[in-house]
Amino acid sequence: MQLPPELAQAIEGFVAEIPSSSLARAASDLSMVYREREKERPQLDAAHRAAYLITRMPATYAVLSRVLREARLRLPQLRIESMLDLGAGPGTAMWAAAAEFPEMSRVISVEDSREWIDVGKKLALQASSAAIRSSDWRQGGVTDPKPDECFDLVTISYVMNELRTSDRATVAREAWRSTGKLLIMIEPGTPMGFASLRELRTGLLSAGAHMVAPCPHGSTCPIMGEDWCHFSQRLPRSAQHRLAKQGELGYEDEKYAYLILAREPVTLPHTRILRHPQRHSGHIELELCTGEGLKRETVSRKHGQRYRDVKKAEWGDTIP
Repeated sequence: MQLPPELAQAIEGFVAEIPSSSLARAASDLSMVYREREKERPQLDAAHRAAYLITRMPATYAVLSRVLREARLRLPQLRIESMLDLGAGPGTAMWAAAAEFPEMSRVISVEDSREWIDVGKKLALQASSAAIRSSDWRQGGVTDPKPDECFDLVTISYVMNELRTSDRATVAREAWRSTGKLLIMIEPGTPMGFASLRELRTGLLSAGAHMVAPCPHGSTCPIMGEDWCHFSQRLPRSAQHRLAKQGELGYEDEKYAYLILAREPVTLPHTRILRHPQRHSGHIELELCTGEGLKRETVSRKHGQRYRDVKKAEWGDTIP
């Protein structure tokens, strides 16, 4: 899932102003911050913002696109005309939403960093989407009062783990009040990211939200102990991305955890694959989350249609 060409071109303009050596150092600094799972959002200078745009924005865009497509798969008649993005950063979520829902006409982007708002506005000037170009940027934190209206889509991505534990439930509850159709929350695919979403899931389902994905049920999450539910999205690396990260591979895998919740009930799949399928000669081993809890299943050629159903399935997919 590549960035839209106009967004990639706009990012190149930012990156061109930064010496390659400074960009590489800044990218290394960002990688260290994310590995250490700092709770507070780092304060970034121009070089670090450019490094974020070239290394992190493509990854978050790819994940958001994957999650939004999952929402459309579960709700094929879904129309998104308005959006509230909390903790918008440079506006990644609205770019992904506009690509998936071209009917979208109104976006409010809430971001506490004036520098990121300026970057987001400059990137938006290059957009073919009128909704992106006309996005209403508002400076403020995700804990501040929300607009007194409802939006078809509310997104909070890579924000919750930066908040105090005591603030997360409040932010989620207020975001749900602003949700007309769909609430999407995304966090890094770490035990901490999953734990935050699992706790918020419980509270929101109790408040009347309906599960869309990834869970194939609205019951208590069956994952306990040191295990955690997460998924992976592969994305291509541009030449600038490889240079900034001093990497040789033409791709990288972004791990993430997510929740999609809806105002109205949704028909859920029976099963979702929780790990890479283990393929052997003549059979496939699966780790699954189902409406009846966690299961391990071995499917062989003798199972006929079942084997054909899972033969090409991947981690994160649903199967009949």
